[in-house]
Amino acid sequence: MRVPSTRYTCVATPQSTVRSPRAGASRFRRLAAATATVLATGFVSAALVVNPAPPVGARVQLESTDWDRAEVRNLINQSRVQNRLGTLRPNAILDLKADGWAQYLRSICALKHSRLADGAPPGWFKLGENVGKGGSIGQVHEAYLRSPSHRANILDGSFTQVGTGAVWGNCDGYRTVFTVQEFMK
Repeated sequence: MRVPSTRYTCVATPQSTVRSPRAGASRFRRLAAATATVLATGFVSAALVVNPAPPVGARVQLESTDWDRAEVRNLINQSRVQNRLGTLRPNAILDLKADGWAQYLRSICALKHSRLADGAPPGWFKLGENVGKGGSIGQVHEAYLRSPSHRANILDGSFTQVGTGAVWGNCDGYRTVFTVQEFMK
């Protein structure tokens, strides 16, 4: 039986970062921004099927296994320690974002980036994202490290938290894992 060779691909997030509104913003501006967001979401949701948020306290199921998410996070942290940087703390909200985006990437059998602020926890100051696919989690991580912009996200000393997702599927006849790394300060 012929086993297809594995392929991997990565797409890099530009190093530009987005800053969230901080405590100095006026209450009026925050209220106006929230109102505009709600209105924009209302217009967009008419064209899209949106899954409602789970009830407060409900346990949300991730498709990524704990083992696979931990492997992605451990490889990130090993790379950081080898470069004399601190490790990143896991963030459950970012895990949800990463897992959901990895599922979406698998569904389209392609790579593209999410909107960084969508699904991010409140209070963030800086966000980054890596998305990739390949034959194994380790293979995708090695590809990230060979890409200057991916490597820059992994080794950015200002990031303090990370969410990870790793979803398996079949694309173009190959067993493929889609990994997503969501970084936050």
